[in-house]
Amino acid sequence: MNILLIDNGTSYLPQLKNLLFGHTVEVAKYFELDSLDLKDFDIFVLSGVHDIPLIGNERQFQKEIDLVKNSQKPIFGICFGFELIAHVFSGRLERMEAKEHGMVDIQATEPGELLFDTASFQVFESHCWVVKEPTDEMTVLARSKDGIEAFKHKTRPIYAVQFHPEMFGERSYGNEIFQNFLSLYIFKCLKIF
Repeated sequence: MNILLIDNGTSYLPQLKNLLFGHTVEVAKYFELDSLDLKDFDIFVLSGVHDIPLIGNERQFQKEIDLVKNSQKPIFGICFGFELIAHVFSGRLERMEAKEHGMVDIQATEPGELLFDTASFQVFESHCWVVKEPTDEMTVLARSKDGIEAFKHKTRPIYAVQFHPEMFGERSYGNEIFQNFLSLYIFKCLKIF
């Protein structure tokens, strides 16, 4: 099972790599996708970003946008990855008045599958953009006071979370949510291949 971790410039790369410990993982910067044969990978993880917004920089991330549009393989987006996936499926990104940074309470709107049966929990956030309303292709899994926190695509194996599952796993459900995604799709991919 090969996982491609696409580094969009996250400042949490060591923590994200740690979250993927035990799996075969290749890390590539978003601008290095041209040099890879994406058919070699079974799962794609799109990281957060440190300081580049998607809006106004879409050309810079075009290869990643194309990957989300065209791949039928499992994809998991984190923070900026969430925003990029939402953008691909016509989600409206709105800039927040102030950056959200720290632990945030979120409520599951669709318990089970990715979020287990937990009604509410805390996760770590660090972002300036939100998606408030889903598109027809999204099933909302969780919300917070700011907007959508987690969604899945209705027909493709794509999940995205606005929060950072790689941070403070001992104090939040982020780690469990991410590991649940991997478990679901590693098993499914093994059945396919």
